[in-house]
Amino acid sequence: WQGGLLKQTTRLIMHVAMDAINTAPLAVSHQKAYHQSAAIHAARMIRLQYAQESKNAFRLECVEHLRASLCEARP
Repeated sequence: WQGGLLKQTTRLIMHVAMDAINTAPLAVSHQKAYHQSAAIHAARMIRLQYAQESKNAFRLECVEHLRASLCEARP
């Protein structure tokens, strides 16, 4: 009996924890952080490129990620 109750309680805690993880504010925060990180990476890659086309591509990627991070920050 106690073993079954422990299993049910553990399942309930896991279910509540998963619901808390999957909430919208956390997902938006994660997406914002992802886009900001990707923008920083693209910005750092610009100086390592030789061709102007490649530099421009990374500049564009950086700006696109920054825009995406700002758009997703809105409720």
